[in-house]
Amino acid sequence: MAALVASACCWIPFLLVSSGAATTGLSARFERVRPYSLGVTALFLGLGFYLVYFKKEQCAPGAACAVPNEKLQRINRGMLWIATVAALVLALFPNYVGILANPAVAGASGDSETSAPVALNIEGMACEACSIHVNRALEGVAGVLESSVDFEGARAQLRVDSHSRPSIQDLVAAVEEAGYEAAPAEAP
Repeated sequence: MAALVASACCWIPFLLVSSGAATTGLSARFERVRPYSLGVTALFLGLGFYLVYFKKEQCAPGAACAVPNEKLQRINRGMLWIATVAALVLALFPNYVGILANPAVAGASGDSETSAPVALNIEGMACEACSIHVNRALEGVAGVLESSVDFEGARAQLRVDSHSRPSIQDLVAAVEEAGYEAAPAEAP
């Protein structure tokens, strides 16, 4: 459960955006508890491995407190490994969500004479899912033809319609509504 909460900063907004709901900074709220949840996950998994593999039995074989059979021990170990793999998949979700989501860049209509480049510096992104949220927020602004958000570079590159060019304030407001900070940057 702790691993599930630890990755909630990315999978809940991803799920909501995929279903068409707005996230309005939800991932930033969950990102604050992520380190604590990952710590609790590691603590519980460590305790589980200690109990299953390292703790010495204090019961005599056949006593009421003894594990009844080897089959149950194998099941316990198997379930621990399944839980460990599930926790790792959830804990690492923010790192590979960008690959799964494969954010499609909106196909822009028109040629380069009717479009202009705009660049924004983005702050507050913690994972690939954040870049997806920012990208969708920017693509929702009227006049944005194409948007590409680079998580590692903390930057958004936009191609906007030069005839109905959105204001920088509108673009910054869209990013802030998604839960991140934006500032104008030099065009590429």
